[in-house]
Amino acid sequence: MRKIGKDSNSSALANISVALVEPQSSGNVGSAARAMKNTGFEKLALIAPCDYKNNDAYSMACKATDVLLGAKVYSTLDECVNAFKIIVGTTRRIGRLRYPVMTLHEAVPKIIELASSNKTVILFGREDKGLKNEEIAVCDMLVEIPASKGYPSINLSHAVLLVCHCLFTAENPAEAAIKAVTREDMKKMYVHLESALRALGYGEKGGEYLLATILRSFRRLFGRTALMQKEVNMLRGIFTQIQERARPAPLFSKTFLKQ
Repeated sequence: MRKIGKDSNSSALANISVALVEPQSSGNVGSAARAMKNTGFEKLALIAPCDYKNNDAYSMACKATDVLLGAKVYSTLDECVNAFKIIVGTTRRIGRLRYPVMTLHEAVPKIIELASSNKTVILFGREDKGLKNEEIAVCDMLVEIPASKGYPSINLSHAVLLVCHCLFTAENPAEAAIKAVTREDMKKMYVHLESALRALGYGEKGGEYLLATILRSFRRLFGRTALMQKEVNMLRGIFTQIQERARPAPLFSKTFLKQ
């Protein structure tokens, strides 16, 4: 396999795929393939795409038709994300979101760190609407691509180039690979957290809204960092101590599973 990007980043970048969700323009698909090859990326995924095997796409891809024609096509987002361990979403709609969002430059070291030992996919939304809220919800990390407030809409292929170029030129990638916590492990941790909070009396006497708010706040807090398995184990140990020192709590979550 040829080297990708800087030598120190090559294994991480080789683990990263770029996925376009329901792209509407074959020209954009071709341009995205060219942007990827310019920055050393080869793995393109397309989710329910338009017809992209045409002259417009080939023309825009130029000498990156190998990336274009080698794209893995998925019929649904679920089918795509199930093939990866780390899901990174991109967005420009930061104001209305309830999910933790990192700037592109903040996210680059974390993406490289996680991708060094985990299959990773970076999702790019539709040209006109971006990613839907339910699609954002499946992401382990959400990245904002900063742009002028006067005209923040970035062309799809340009967004791909910006993200890939930042990863390609990162000068200080994390040195230590970590074992990423799975989404299932995180869900179990939040369920355990709710159980511990209920043991302390949260959620009683009409306090379900307060409990739900606290749980969302913790989700945002933990979402701003890539927790390691040992950190999740430590937190769950603390939650167990809380349960043992308080009154018994339900074993299964009610609030978090509804979110």
